[in-house]
Amino acid sequence: MRTKALYRNIQRLLPAFEAAARNESFTIAGEEVGLTQSSVSKQIMELERRLGQPLFVRSHKQISLTPAGHRLLKAYTRAASQIIDALDDLLLERSKKQIVISTSTANAAFMLLPRVAEVRECFPGGEIFVVTSDPQGIQPTDQVDLALAFGKPDYAGFKSRALFADILTPVCTPDFLRKNGPLRAVVDLLNCELLYMQAQHPSWLGWRQWLREFGLELPKKHQPMGFNSYYNTIQACLAGQGVALGWLRLLGDLLESGQLVTPLPDFLETEERYHLAWPSHRRQEFDIEPFEAWLSRRYGGNIPGYTRASTALI
Repeated sequence: MRTKALYRNIQRLLPAFEAAARNESFTIAGEEVGLTQSSVSKQIMELERRLGQPLFVRSHKQISLTPAGHRLLKAYTRAASQIIDALDDLLLERSKKQIVISTSTANAAFMLLPRVAEVRECFPGGEIFVVTSDPQGIQPTDQVDLALAFGKPDYAGFKSRALFADILTPVCTPDFLRKNGPLRAVVDLLNCELLYMQAQHPSWLGWRQWLREFGLELPKKHQPMGFNSYYNTIQACLAGQGVALGWLRLLGDLLESGQLVTPLPDFLETEERYHLAWPSHRRQEFDIEPFEAWLSRRYGGNIPGYTRASTALI
């Protein structure tokens, strides 16, 4: 109780102390904190009395800090800096416009993250926060402002706009093809390690559906290597562990750089399309069109080596 009484309201004395310590003058300190020179002197004397030791060495028309004064000034400055940082954060949170984009792990890894600067340009003045939600890419919470999903969203409370379909074909690394190729026909895939993502949503297509479009069934003895994430599937493919079913809209950068290749001329275009979705119960505070236009321009155009004439539709 004695300690609490000692420090009660002591904070009211600290601004005068800090100003005097920084300016080495009671007069200038008074001008800063709106007190007379004598009032500043009285407050500091009260502070010294309550601390039981001097904070200033006083000489004719000059003051300087004692070791105790230096210690108190250092602590006060550190605390003031933390308070200023907190105030800046609070002001920034009040003024900033955060846009929460929900999408699948694969869409985030292969579409958005490689082009953060381009995505940012679609939302001028807004802070972009990307959350991932598998399998479809929509997190049905009030915090989501916009979602990028493959397949029409099946969550209530969302409006959506269709974008473009995807094209599926086998992909592998050039080194895997050299060691295990050549692959001249679809049937040759049955001699390869097939990497796949376990289907978690009706919109997702796997090896069985793809092979059936070309008149083949996976033999019962054939056991592909499975993952619960398409990102992990492609990482295994990049490590040369096998052939993955490539969603070419997602993998354009890896194909363009030569890290992955398409060994067969057999393509499958999906009937499902990518969609932009947004909550229907509240008004959007930003324009969706720039992001939609960017997605269509960046990922919805022609794919090198692919022609619609050589494509089945599923």
